[in-house]
Amino acid sequence: MGVRTGNILVAVRDPRNLHYLRRLLASTDTSKQDVVVMSARLYHREHTFGSSNVVDADQIFDHYEQELFTAVVAVAEKEGKPMSLLVVPGTDVFEAIVVTAQRLDASRIVCGRSNKLTADQQAKLAGDAWERLPEPRPRLTLAIYEPDGTVHEYLLGPHTPRLRPQDVALMHQVWLDVTKDPRLAAAHHYHIVALALQELQRELHGSRREELLRQLEKEIQKPDDKSSSPSKPTN
Repeated sequence: MGVRTGNILVAVRDPRNLHYLRRLLASTDTSKQDVVVMSARLYHREHTFGSSNVVDADQIFDHYEQELFTAVVAVAEKEGKPMSLLVVPGTDVFEAIVVTAQRLDASRIVCGRSNKLTADQQAKLAGDAWERLPEPRPRLTLAIYEPDGTVHEYLLGPHTPRLRPQDVALMHQVWLDVTKDPRLAAAHHYHIVALALQELQRELHGSRREELLRQLEKEIQKPDDKSSSPSKPTN
């Protein structure tokens, strides 16, 4: 493709729903960062695309892609920004996107919100696809644009989690309690987190698994999580 490392990969599927591409191009300095616009062409599992198969151009680029990319080019021309176009065949749209991002050395994936899935559900599926990538797996940010202008951002793969104020306060209270013991005066907050995670992992493989999962479900449903900032790392 001839694009630079750290490019932005934009996934498109609907020629009438390109508001997020327009906003992205308007805010991106394409002289410093390349933009690649891709569409995933989905096939059934029995279709393969190995070196022994020859796929005609008209099999990949049909009337739908022509209409879609005509609209994409019109948006880019209006913004006066260059970009690259790509059709990716695959059997799973999320896998097609993250595999393409890996192969292009992209730093960011941008897409619109699905009509059928929430942003969190889209991010979970993208995160699951990221986990299936071969090593070395890249650090990727997924940005999902809502029609109203809201942008949900997720970090794919291992990352430092977002902590709510009450989480930090609780961690600090446990740390204060633990460090009262002179033997543990050198303990840091990350030691508390490490021990808590190790204990949770052990309990999840024991008899308390269902009880803990119910508690986690209640925690997820608390209003504080629903009113969090648009930037919500996942997976």
